[in-house]
Amino acid sequence: MRNVVPLAILLLTLPATSCAGPRPTAPAAQSETLFLDGFFPIGVFSQPVESFEKWKQRGIDTLLEVPMNHDPAAWDRAARAGGFRIIRRPAANPQDDIGRKDLLAWSHWDEPDAAGRAPTWTPAFERTYAEWRRIDPNRKIFLNFAGPDITWFTTRTDAYSREYATYYPRLVRTADWIASDIYPAGGWLNRAHESRRGDITLIAEPMRAIRQLTSKPQFVFIEASEIESGNVPGARCPTPAEMRAQIWYAILHGARGIFYFPASVRRDAFRFDAAPPEIVAQMVRQNALIRKAGRTLQGPVNPSGIQVSADGPLEVGWRLLDGQATVIVVNPTRSSVPNAKITIHGATGEARFLSDDRRVAVADGVLRESVEPLGVRVFVVKVAG
Repeated sequence: MRNVVPLAILLLTLPATSCAGPRPTAPAAQSETLFLDGFFPIGVFSQPVESFEKWKQRGIDTLLEVPMNHDPAAWDRAARAGGFRIIRRPAANPQDDIGRKDLLAWSHWDEPDAAGRAPTWTPAFERTYAEWRRIDPNRKIFLNFAGPDITWFTTRTDAYSREYATYYPRLVRTADWIASDIYPAGGWLNRAHESRRGDITLIAEPMRAIRQLTSKPQFVFIEASEIESGNVPGARCPTPAEMRAQIWYAILHGARGIFYFPASVRRDAFRFDAAPPEIVAQMVRQNALIRKAGRTLQGPVNPSGIQVSADGPLEVGWRLLDGQATVIVVNPTRSSVPNAKITIHGATGEARFLSDDRRVAVADGVLRESVEPLGVRVFVVKVAG
């Protein structure tokens, strides 16, 4: 999603005014803290109206941004008719959006920190934020950072980077929900990341940088195509296993929704949807698995009601709802992990794996599982209360 829209066009359209732990928490307390009342957005970025039915069949429930050169009003009508949730710029008359439940948030322009834009765009975003808040104090506002940029500027010590990093807290204050995009296989990467092409753990680096700035809910973009192939050396389409691992690694680290980026932005052949069949098939499977995990994913991230650990290099995350833990295990490496020990303190009975309903006994809070390279396991287990 880097530099898809010319800077001059964007500036012209910016509004001028504008590990044993404590006993589990009671189920009722867990339920009260569900983000978005348990709805987990599975979205796609900037797709035309004629593709909406296709995306619904792929398990998409949220549409993000009106494509350039498309009629915003017609796009919005079609999105509403299709039953999608929506994140976009305000309507031509923003008052028309007040009270709409399907409209999850108003969205700022994309990647205000990319391509050196922050000094110019930050004050414009601040004016926009003030105007939007005046119009509708209750409407959520969405902002997406360029993942390679925020991780670069917030970790460098040179004078330019330190100065550039001062814009991030200001930008964060102009939104309620914060997203990031970094595409390990198919996107542009900064100099610190170039040698890590294909490393799915890159997904979490901008999330960590954002977490240093704010505790606001985070969302993550997931690559689903050969985004920058032909523009950036080494860029390629992710494999299905890489995309699957990225999805669950983002959720493991606290993503409150995911948005697929399926475009190809080759200079000679732009396509809104360049996702190959094998990526689409994986997308459908993982979207169904997210829905199977259900409302639990929007509970507190890694709550202290239980503690979960696993043999390295496996990484784990968990949620707790109504006496049941949903555990996410990701192998972010290219090596198999045989007979790994996964410990869930307080777990009883058996673990049920959501992908195939396989059941594995949990003895003294421990289960054993072999995990393939880039493998993902999502299972539920009862927790003693």
